[in-house]
Amino acid sequence: MSGTTPRLGLKTWDQSDPFLRQDFNDNSARLDSSPGVFLCTSSSRPAWGAAQAGMRAYETDTRREVVWTGSAWREPLSAPPVWVGGARPDVAMGHDTHVYYKLATFQVNRPGALLVDLAIEVAVQSTFTMNAAFRVQVDGNDSMIGPSASYIRVEQVHNSGGGWQRSYMVPAMGLRAVGVGSHSFGIHMYTIPGATTVAGSMRLVTARGSAILVNSTDT
Repeated sequence: MSGTTPRLGLKTWDQSDPFLRQDFNDNSARLDSSPGVFLCTSSSRPAWGAAQAGMRAYETDTRREVVWTGSAWREPLSAPPVWVGGARPDVAMGHDTHVYYKLATFQVNRPGALLVDLAIEVAVQSTFTMNAAFRVQVDGNDSMIGPSASYIRVEQVHNSGGGWQRSYMVPAMGLRAVGVGSHSFGIHMYTIPGATTVAGSMRLVTARGSAILVNSTDT
């Protein structure tokens, strides 16, 4: 007696069933409506048409899965991409000084917002009081969440001599809407005018962080 397979409902036959071409066509239609994952590399993706919208491909060289929209390949929205970057400027900061460093450049393949989390290391001589501020940058624009900057004030603890250098870690977090294309994140650091007692005794040692694409939508 004929039956059907448990998952796709394909027809199965026994010896008493007649040979009907429509049965084979129905099975083929069910298989065509439930395609599997196409295997390829990142440089050999097929160029399909509108009828293949929703089909997936697995890139064997990148271990990434992508979805065909009917006209282009897109990553699944369930896997937000993350980028990391850093720099070691070890640059001296004078009175009322601004410095800018780009930490990472990357490609975004769907619009959304970049959430950037930075950890900044500074070193300060103990013979001076120093005030500084730190801002996340996205594509060269200040993009802080909440306050306009992360601030630090380091008090003087020695009156003479070279003193000791003290190191501090300062966090900074930013958010900015981005579109499809090339983007970057970085740091904007500056010493505060009128509140820094002397010129020169603060150094931006390292800056490192990560960016994650959030609130993303497909196009």
